[in-house]
Amino acid sequence: MLEADCVFCKITKGEVPAKKYFEDDNFLVIFDVSPISKGHLVVFSKNHYSNTGEMPEQEWQKMCNIARDLAEKHIKEIKADGYNLLINQGEAAQSGVPHRPHIHIIPRRFGDGLKIDPR
Repeated sequence: MLEADCVFCKITKGEVPAKKYFEDDNFLVIFDVSPISKGHLVVFSKNHYSNTGEMPEQEWQKMCNIARDLAEKHIKEIKADGYNLLINQGEAAQSGVPHRPHIHIIPRRFGDGLKIDPR
């Protein structure tokens, strides 16, 4: 199911342009339009869900596996030193997209100055 006001649904339908990194029948991986590091990717299902809890377990696991596998491949391609996988769930977690569970793949380089405070 797709939602008319969801930017990821619009990307899936081709109504909003996006630079694709990977696509299969169920998932899409795009370059983030406001990257926090060079090569920042976003992984999401082509099915619309309001939050991660709505996703069927197998689909959630598949999305996590795609994120991990593509992160490993991508950092080698762009010669990054590592990566963060980030999920922002809900407004309190500063989710920029109110719909669609998604995973950010954030390439990291030594000395990049990015700080993630896990407190």
